[in-house]
Amino acid sequence: MKDFNKEIKSWIFYDFGNSAYATTVIAAFFPLFYASYWSNGLESLQATQYLAFALTIINLIILVSAPIIGAVTDYKRLTKILFIIFTLLSIVSVASFYFIPMGKWLMALILYGISFFSFASAVVLYDKMLVYVASEDQLTKVSSYGYALGYLGGGLLFALNAFMVLQPETFGLSNEAEAVRWAFITVSVWWFIFLLPLAINYKEREVEKTGNLKEVLGGFVSTFRDIQKNKNVLLFLFAFFLYIDGVHTIMAMAADFALNLGLPSSDVIIALILVQFVAFPTTLLWSKFAYKFGDKNTLLFTISLYLIVIGYSAFLSNAIEFYILASMVGAIQGGIQSISRSYYATLIPQDESGEYFGFYNMFGRAGAFIGPALVAIFVTF
Repeated sequence: MKDFNKEIKSWIFYDFGNSAYATTVIAAFFPLFYASYWSNGLESLQATQYLAFALTIINLIILVSAPIIGAVTDYKRLTKILFIIFTLLSIVSVASFYFIPMGKWLMALILYGISFFSFASAVVLYDKMLVYVASEDQLTKVSSYGYALGYLGGGLLFALNAFMVLQPETFGLSNEAEAVRWAFITVSVWWFIFLLPLAINYKEREVEKTGNLKEVLGGFVSTFRDIQKNKNVLLFLFAFFLYIDGVHTIMAMAADFALNLGLPSSDVIIALILVQFVAFPTTLLWSKFAYKFGDKNTLLFTISLYLIVIGYSAFLSNAIEFYILASMVGAIQGGIQSISRSYYATLIPQDESGEYFGFYNMFGRAGAFIGPALVAIFVTF
């Protein structure tokens, strides 16, 4: 990272901070605490159904709003300020989890929806910033460092939080429930700390377009038409829509899936820690692989491996097999995510990066709502 300037380093270390949300909240403690605490009084399958439907609704809202948010910031110098606002809204929402009483599953899902929407909206703008902070020959490396450091940062805080939950008395806490509630507070503090460098060092770029809301929406429609004409971008987004669904569904539903298999929460926590620390070095290795063989070839290879992993998940029956699954997911997942972003960045025009990354995240969310929706349907029927 020695050849990166202060702006790039700040961009990378934001991922070090916000991945605590993806790890501690999305993948681990929200679904675990929702299942054991907030959904108290509901049957387990009913609780899973409500969670899956909530994820479906949240992702549909993000799907519609992401390209509009991107388009607005291409016309107005609002990238930085909206990024900070969405991040702070998510940070505050996560901290509010501390105050949700047992059995208040609807309140938990609503606040989770606000935090998730804000997190995803900030990611649209964060991805857009990549095009401005890194030169074209740096995109793959910078994107990979972002995801790799994200897995490391998320893993470090999650390991601390896991220790808090497994040994609450060591931290002066009365039980596991209190430890989980404090874990949400630590995520908010951690995330805020690593927001500051990017908020300070990122320089807002001058927009190359000007206009009112009508022209913004017109530009959004124009970009959509341009995408339809650009075969490479269109094919990538269609493929991204299909394969990223598997990645998002595994991230969001893995903990609940393991609990329904009868695995104790301690085993699930250990597996999730494995994902983070395996993903840190392997994401950087995939970056080197991409430099040698190309982003497209590397992406196709990692997706093929991920399909094998998903097939393996159908045969899980004990904790050891779940640990193996977690290690395989960690070894592949970061490569898919980082190379998808950097490869897409090479296909789009820089002056319309907000709109294009809005569509990127829209297609990602279009895929992301299908998996949870199918889970909800299968659980219901």
